[in-house]
Amino acid sequence: MTATSIIPSLHLTSVYELLIDTYGEMHNDPDYDPLGGLVGTILSQHTSDINSGRAYRQLIKTFPTWEEVRDVPTHMVAEAIRSGGLANVKAQRIQDVLNTLTSQQKESGGNKPLPEYLYDEIEKRTPEDAWRYLRTLPGVGPKTAACVMLFDMNRSIMPVDTHVHRVSKRLGLIDPKVNADKAHTVFAQIAPPDWVYGLHVGLIRHGRQICHAQKPKCGECPLYVQCAYVGSVNPQETGIS
Repeated sequence: MTATSIIPSLHLTSVYELLIDTYGEMHNDPDYDPLGGLVGTILSQHTSDINSGRAYRQLIKTFPTWEEVRDVPTHMVAEAIRSGGLANVKAQRIQDVLNTLTSQQKESGGNKPLPEYLYDEIEKRTPEDAWRYLRTLPGVGPKTAACVMLFDMNRSIMPVDTHVHRVSKRLGLIDPKVNADKAHTVFAQIAPPDWVYGLHVGLIRHGRQICHAQKPKCGECPLYVQCAYVGSVNPQETGIS
């Protein structure tokens, strides 16, 4: 099934419309800097947005190019990103990504700045193929790759974090047995591309404000009538093979 041929189920349509009615229209603001987005997403792991943002700003202030970040001793990168937590692990991961991109480009005979190289590699692929390509980079999992695709490149790949995963299962959008990694593929099959950003942000907001992991506020839930968790609807078919 191609992205343009996706016809959402009535259930998904109702959920999407209720999310928009509740949380408002969502609009993406991509910067088309996938390498910066990738590094920023690595820095955001297991820490707050405030801390990861501070670490990113300090990193690019200390080393103006990604080639410099690649080439300096790892402990210098770790020191620059100390405020983001797990600095030693993240510094090594960032350098591994940069070195891998450098090796790939050398093998193809290219000589572009690394941000331009990664941008071109993504642009020449379909969204799903580019998402899979990013996952081949060291330490880049499906959620990190999806974040880069959606937020930085405006390509309709659904990042599935703990909120999206939990709420989607409770609403019956995905099978309860589907893990977060598989859920990325399921959403590619069931969600129209122009819905992905709004659906992602809406599900996260709903998970944070209403559909908590413990003690969800079912009595206050605007999606109660579309919820499989409370028995309002039967769990929906998701096209899982």
